[in-house]
Amino acid sequence: MEKVLIAHSLYPPHIIGGAEISTQILAQTMNRHYDVKVITVGGHEKREVRTEIINGIEISRLPYNNRYWIGNSVQETSAANKMMWRVQDIFNIKQYRYIKAYLARVQPAIIHTQNIPGLSLAIWKAAHELNIPVVHTLRDFSLIDPIKISAYSRLYRQISRRYSRMISSVIGISNHILGSHTTLGFFERSSKHVIHNIVEENNNVQELYAEKEIHHHQPLNIGYFGQLTEVKGVHYLIDAVKSLGQDIVGTLHIFGDGPLLQHLKQLVGSESRIIFRGKLDKSQISPQMKEMDLTVVPSTWAEPFGRVVIESYQVGTPVYASRVGGMAEILLDTDEFAFTSHSSESITQSILQYYHMSEQKKINLKKRCYQHSQLFNENYLLQKHMDIYEKLIRHGG
Repeated sequence: MEKVLIAHSLYPPHIIGGAEISTQILAQTMNRHYDVKVITVGGHEKREVRTEIINGIEISRLPYNNRYWIGNSVQETSAANKMMWRVQDIFNIKQYRYIKAYLARVQPAIIHTQNIPGLSLAIWKAAHELNIPVVHTLRDFSLIDPIKISAYSRLYRQISRRYSRMISSVIGISNHILGSHTTLGFFERSSKHVIHNIVEENNNVQELYAEKEIHHHQPLNIGYFGQLTEVKGVHYLIDAVKSLGQDIVGTLHIFGDGPLLQHLKQLVGSESRIIFRGKLDKSQISPQMKEMDLTVVPSTWAEPFGRVVIESYQVGTPVYASRVGGMAEILLDTDEFAFTSHSSESITQSILQYYHMSEQKKINLKKRCYQHSQLFNENYLLQKHMDIYEKLIRHGG
């Protein structure tokens, strides 16, 4: 059985966002056909590689070898310190030595990198020097726009573009994110692919879908699931709900946390229909989504994928989302369920559109949502990646 090494900045139980979840799903899915190992960055400073087994997969965590560990969500540090972290992370020579020694010992047939902050571009160079083909998945825009300092981003973009020539195959989780990189000259020598993220399904999700009730001509329960940051556009959703009567919207449930929490609470004011429910444990997301009549995703930035869309569809809850990034590629019907970003009025119209649907159309929509979610399953993920892996294993990088 060929060894495949999957590399990512963090790995569960350390989770910042969807990328960590998607990486774990990928590792566990590919482990059905390959001997998968994972290399990531741990929260320890001690100069050692710590190894553990999670769901039958060997996880090796390098020391963070920088000013701090990015997995520390309560990281309080100055702007200057963050900048110095970034500079060191362009090519972290300490991580390079650890990674190259690890690769020489394990000798994987393929390395599949995801997000690389913390590992740095060193992982691509180490693999290249050892003639190990690299597959890279684009999960965000960190190669072209890592931070909001344009001079640094320009420098990093030039360097990472040059290093991207070492990559054998590149995968975008949407056409949008792949095109955003290739039009800038990234991955000139790589074969190019699009493989959408998937969302795990279990029997509990199927039961939730079966139990979901359609409420017709009753005030809507609307859900928002995500971080409370500027680019998520939650303030537009709040304005939209405030503009609608209590006969249309019963409650807007905002699930999540983030730096805009207090600002959004001030925006809500005395509006009792809008409730901040806090961040959910992963196991609670599906049960809460099932209770919603609608999920709304009001993002204002080019979301690479939009995991929340598929998670909502799995329990039969329809989604209205901004027409941004890769979101349009995974919605059930873009013309019907996508709205203009940066516009509370467009969200208002979407909510009214659902409210005035016939009861039969709402019942059919529940079924369509679940059926659509089945396109994003583990067999799809396995087969698409196997096609890429096998070509590299047979023919090399």
